[in-house]
Amino acid sequence: MLDYLIIGQGVAGSCFALKCLKEKKSFIVIDQNQNMASSVAVGIYNPVVLKRFSLIWNAVEQLKLMHKYFSEFEDLLGDQFIEEMPTYRILKNQDEINAWEKKSALPELVPFLSDEFRNSTNDHLQTPFGFAEVKQTGRIHLGKCISLFRNYLTERNLYRNESFDYSELKVGDGEIIYKETRAKNIIFCEGFHVLNNPYFNYLPVIGVKGEVLEIKTATQIPKAIWKAHNFLMPETGDICLTASTYDRDDLTYEPTQKGRQEMQLHLEEIYSGDYKIMNQKAGIRPTIVDRRPILGCHPEYSRLFILNGMGTRGTLLAPQMTELLFEHIEIGKTITKEADVRRFDKFWK
Repeated sequence: MLDYLIIGQGVAGSCFALKCLKEKKSFIVIDQNQNMASSVAVGIYNPVVLKRFSLIWNAVEQLKLMHKYFSEFEDLLGDQFIEEMPTYRILKNQDEINAWEKKSALPELVPFLSDEFRNSTNDHLQTPFGFAEVKQTGRIHLGKCISLFRNYLTERNLYRNESFDYSELKVGDGEIIYKETRAKNIIFCEGFHVLNNPYFNYLPVIGVKGEVLEIKTATQIPKAIWKAHNFLMPETGDICLTASTYDRDDLTYEPTQKGRQEMQLHLEEIYSGDYKIMNQKAGIRPTIVDRRPILGCHPEYSRLFILNGMGTRGTLLAPQMTELLFEHIEIGKTITKEADVRRFDKFWK
């Protein structure tokens, strides 16, 4: 009997599988490797909400665990996934400058917000009011990490490339049975696809489509995450990425002309030079109405668990949420109420 069946190998499923490896728990991951938001995500991590210049929920602990987990992925897979780089918040007006000065002096924000204002020396970067640095930010090369980890699991017969068939799942008091496999617990890490899950489709998961544009710029952009409404981030040489569309109506996986036009409009708020579009991708992120993740046990079945709702901050949230869920299952530790799936029991029928 396995300790865990893990359904889904996005950032949440991968982190939980890594935890199982570390803790010597037996498991198998089942995923069809199709339409995965984590494979499209740019993987930027940033502990500050840049609209309000405030720390995200549990920022310090999330950063610590994110570095721990992805360093362990690097050691396991022999590649580099963490790329540290500053985020330069382009300031829009004097009010934002005043707000930044005030917030950057707060003790909890001193480690993250620089108190220095700068101006760009690049003729094509639009910074009329200057910019300021957010520290301890960067990018996780998530697509590469997940792909290499999938290969690692496949080589060890820990991964099944197949669509999960809910009709084949039998849930008992002491075990779950799926086809020929028996396990103590099953963890659903399906992202937006949880809406097809008959056990957890009562949850208020909202799909948000995001699109990513890869461009080739006429001039090289200084290595940083340049942030205004959207962001501009150099990848290699003169190849850059920009993204962050939020479409709740079109939940297809195809890139759209509307998304491209929106990204180009916001790109031109940052960059005024010539560029060529090289590629465009789209994915659907799972978000929750209260903007918190969902993890924990099903209200009726004690062997069914969920790890979902990472939204736009999956690289930061997934490691900490993995720790919380694993400790809840293994040693009975209480899940923080902000993330506990049981806060939505009122929707269960």
